[in-house]
Amino acid sequence: MSTLLAASCVSGAPHGEAPSAPPDPELLAFELHEGRIRNHFFRRGHIAAHVLATSGVSPRLIVAFPAGNMGIAVWFDALPAPVELSVEGALSGVERPGGMRGVSARLASTAPALRVHRLVLGSIRTVREVGRDAELPAWLRSDVQAGASAGGASIAVRRTTRDGEHHIELLIEPEGGTTATLEPDGRIALTAGPGGVRVRVTALSDEPPLTPVPLDEIVTERAADDPRQRQALAFLAYREKLLAGSWRFLTYFGRDTLLAVRMLLPVLEPAVVEAGIGSVLDRLSAAGEVAHEEAIGEYAALLHLAAGRAGALREPVYDYKMIDDDFLLAPLAAEYLLGSAPGRERAAAFLSRRTPGGDTYAQALARNVSLVLRLAAPFAETGDPRALIALKAGASVGEWRDSEEGLAYGRIPYNVNAALVPAALRASARLLASPLLGADGEGAGRAERFARAWKDAGVYFRVELPEREAKRRVAAYAASLGLDAAPALASLSGTLSFPAVALDGEGRPLPIMHSDDSFVLLFTEPPPGALEEIAGRLLRPFPAGLRTPVGILVANPAFAPDPALWGLFTSSHYHGTVAWSWQQAMLAAGLDRQLGRGDLPARARDALERARRALWEVIQASREARTRELWSWAVEGGRYRLVPFGAERTHHDESNAVQLWSTVYLAVRP
Repeated sequence: MSTLLAASCVSGAPHGEAPSAPPDPELLAFELHEGRIRNHFFRRGHIAAHVLATSGVSPRLIVAFPAGNMGIAVWFDALPAPVELSVEGALSGVERPGGMRGVSARLASTAPALRVHRLVLGSIRTVREVGRDAELPAWLRSDVQAGASAGGASIAVRRTTRDGEHHIELLIEPEGGTTATLEPDGRIALTAGPGGVRVRVTALSDEPPLTPVPLDEIVTERAADDPRQRQALAFLAYREKLLAGSWRFLTYFGRDTLLAVRMLLPVLEPAVVEAGIGSVLDRLSAAGEVAHEEAIGEYAALLHLAAGRAGALREPVYDYKMIDDDFLLAPLAAEYLLGSAPGRERAAAFLSRRTPGGDTYAQALARNVSLVLRLAAPFAETGDPRALIALKAGASVGEWRDSEEGLAYGRIPYNVNAALVPAALRASARLLASPLLGADGEGAGRAERFARAWKDAGVYFRVELPEREAKRRVAAYAASLGLDAAPALASLSGTLSFPAVALDGEGRPLPIMHSDDSFVLLFTEPPPGALEEIAGRLLRPFPAGLRTPVGILVANPAFAPDPALWGLFTSSHYHGTVAWSWQQAMLAAGLDRQLGRGDLPARARDALERARRALWEVIQASREARTRELWSWAVEGGRYRLVPFGAERTHHDESNAVQLWSTVYLAVRP
C-alpha cells in the first residue's frame, strides 16, 4: 500500500505587494507494507524519517534519520505467539528549540505487555552491527529516565554522541490506559490498557539536516506515472547526495548512485543528475578511486577515535575497497556530458565546479580516467588473464555481490572484467578526445587501443557443459530443493554455455550462473551469438536458467560440480537464488539498448524480443515489490510465492523497503 498524503506548492507575491508568509515546506508522507513490516516515511522541510514497525513473535520498532545516518531501534522480548505492532494514523513532524527535530507516532500493539529487550540510539551502521543480540558496548548505553505525561508515567531515553556534539532522544508516553514502567534492571515495560498497548513515541536528533529535492524537481514529464516510485526516489533524493536505501543504507553509496543515475538518466532533471555525479566526484580519492560508502556523524567519530584521530571526529570517512565503481563513473559522465542536451549544454559549467578539496570537477574526473587506464594497462598490454582486475589484496568483497560468499569466494569478478572495464575505456576515450578534458588525442587513442584489447576478456569466464551433464546437474539440484525438474530439463538442448560469476585465485571459472548479463547488455555490444545465449538464460526456467514466476534470480548454482557450493546460494542468502529489483530493471534497459542496434540478424533479434517479453512478465508479476532492494520465494502447492527478504528467520539479512536503484522503473518501461 502506498499513499501520498500531501504536497504543497507556492508562487511569489505580485509586484508591489507585501511578501506573503514563508510557504509551508512540502510534505511527503507514504506507507509501504511488506509482510510483517509496515514502513512509514515522512519528509517535511528539515525533518525526514523512516519509521518501521515489525509484527510477529519478536516485535521491533526502528526510526531512521537521513540526517547523520542516525537512528533508534527498539527490540522487544520474544513472545509465545505473534502479535501486531503498528503505527496508528499519520506521523507528525516535531521541531524543538536547539535543533532537535524528528517525528512523533502512535504505536499500537495487540500484546498484553511488551518488555524492551534492547534499545539502541546511534548511527544506523551501529544499529546494523549491534543488532538485537550482539554485545552492547558500554559507550552505547543510554540515559533512561521516568517522568510524567498526560497519560501517566512516561519514559525518556537520551544519548549524547561519542564526539559530544550531538544528541538523540526517544520519548515514550502512554495513552489509553497503557502503563509504562522502568524496571529495577533499567528495562522498559509497557502494559496494555483496555484497548491493548497504546503509546506515543517521539524520536528526535539534532544532526545537521539534508536539503530535500521537491517532488516536481526530480524527474521530467517523461517519467512513468508511478506514485510509489516517485515517492521512494523523493525520500532518497537530496541536494547534497542521493541516499542508497532505507532503513539500512541511509547514506551515500558510490556504486548505487552511479548505476541508479545511469538508468534514470532519460527522465532525471539535470540538477539531480549533477547532484549524483557531483557527490561521486566530491568523494574521489587522490588516486581517482570512487568512494563506495561514506561514514558520517557518530559512526565517523567512532572510526576516527579508533584510529587515534581525535581532532577530526566529524570528518567523513570514505571506503575505497570496491573495484566496480571505479569503472562506472566514466561511462555515466560520458553519457551525460557528451550526449544529448541538456547535459552537453551544461557540461562546461558543471565541470568548472570545485570539490571540497579545491579541484575542479574536470580535474577530479581526469583523475578517475587516469586510474582506469592505469588499471587496465597490464591486461591490455599482455593479454595475460592473470592481469585481469581482481579484488584488492586482503579484501573479500569488491563489487555489488558484496556478501562474503556472493562470488563463491572468487577473486576476479565477471561483470567488472567483461563489461565495466571495456565500457570505462571506451568512455575514457570519448572524454579524453573532447575539449572537456583537454582534447588529448594521444590519451584517447591509448584508451581506444586498450578497449579493443579488453573486448573479449569475457572468454576466460566461459563454462561449457554437454547437454547430458547439464541435465544431470539440473535434476540433482532440483531434487535437493524439492522442485519439479521437468520444465527446466525440457528447456535444455545441446551444449550449455554461460559465464562464471568469477574466477578463483588460480584463474579457474566458478560455475555459478548469474544475472550479470545486465552489465554486458547495458554497457557493451556483444556479438549476436552471445546475445542469443543471454536470452536463453532469461527464457529458461530455473534451475536450467534464471527465470521464476516471481522474478529473475541473481544466482543459480545448479551447474556447480560440488554440491557444497549450492549451500552458498540459497533463497535465504543475500546474493543467492533471490531476485533484486534493480537487476531486473538493468536487464530490461540493456535489452532495449541491444534491440536498438541496427546490426543484429533476425535470429538474435527474435531471441532478445522473446527474452524481453518474458522478463516483463515477471517484472509485472512482482510489481508490488518493485521499490524493495530484493526478495525471496517459496514453492507451495507447486506454485511460486514471493517472500519478503528478511521475513523468515533463516534469511541471512534484511531488505530495504525503498532502494535508490529500485526506483529506476520511472525510466525503464515496457
